[in-house]
Amino acid sequence: MSGITLTGDWKRFEKRLHKLSFLNFTGLHKEIGEALRASTQDRFRKETSPDGQKWPKSLRAEADKGKTLTDTARLKNSITYRAGPDGVELGTNLIYASVQQGNKGKETKIKAKSGKWLRFKYGGSWALKKFVTIPARPFIGISEEDIEEIKAIIKDRIEESLK
Repeated sequence: MSGITLTGDWKRFEKRLHKLSFLNFTGLHKEIGEALRASTQDRFRKETSPDGQKWPKSLRAEADKGKTLTDTARLKNSITYRAGPDGVELGTNLIYASVQQGNKGKETKIKAKSGKWLRFKYGGSWALKKFVTIPARPFIGISEEDIEEIKAIIKDRIEESLK
């Protein structure tokens, strides 16, 4: 009969597998969540999307010589994560976040809920518009650097659990 024969220290192998079964996945996911939250908040400083694209400058940021999406830092500071044994979720509960994030990277048109006009203050004057278009400014996502960081975290936790 032909086949493959494997030899080695099976007891050592079984011990290591057993140690891996005690890996704290919730702790691992918390560490990944913390890294992703920090990376996402850093995008507000850089004004870039996860793929490194610069955000379109907002009219407010141009007028104030400020940063886009960072007037009060409320959106940036709302980024949070939820970690458990099965994974980690990152996001924000602010209702306007999805408009800024964009719909699949596309701009969002905002129309008045009631009435014909949107009324808002811009540059000290009131404006009336039937709609406004908000360009996508993605801030949530996983960058290439995030992927490398996640791999490093997983590698470190596995190595730690095998000691």
